[in-house]
Amino acid sequence: MATLSNSFDRTAESSAVTIPSKPDALTLSYRQLAFHIASFQKKLADLGVAPHSAISIVLPNSLEFIIAFLATTYQRAIAAPLNPAYKQDEFEFYIGDLKSAVAIVPKGTVESNGPAVRAAKKYRAAIAECYWDDQLSEMILDVKDRGALQNAENQIVQRAQPDDIALVLHTSGTTGRPKAVGYLIDFVLVMN
Repeated sequence: MATLSNSFDRTAESSAVTIPSKPDALTLSYRQLAFHIASFQKKLADLGVAPHSAISIVLPNSLEFIIAFLATTYQRAIAAPLNPAYKQDEFEFYIGDLKSAVAIVPKGTVESNGPAVRAAKKYRAAIAECYWDDQLSEMILDVKDRGALQNAENQIVQRAQPDDIALVLHTSGTTGRPKAVGYLIDFVLVMN
């Protein structure tokens, strides 16, 4: 059965993703994208991200988001994308509700002590800044606070399974309190 991790040809040289930027757009082939996803997945495993851990991804739509999301699902963890514009109480609700192991935030967010950082600290989620380094042509995962993963052992690099929960989104219910809804990895693949 198909999963996100085996849904494309990892050796193809055709364009997988193009990120508009100034002065030039950044284009990655499927081979390059697969390489960066695998590299980032290893960084998550080294941080101690275990299967079924929730990872709050607080990134705008970007190459960083694409790689962090896919690497999270490849590691059999659960991607929980959060709107970077949320207020602290919203971050607290979502990070607390999911018991997020890690909050992945943009570069500079820890120094500015943004609302996602304050919420992650409250719930002892590890905090890591994620950014593309043009000089290295590499996605960086800069761990700023290991939180509850302080004593976590490195994990092995996982292989996604079709019945893994790949994505959690919150939806409002009749009570008005958002409820977490998980999506299986093969469902996410079909929805793309």
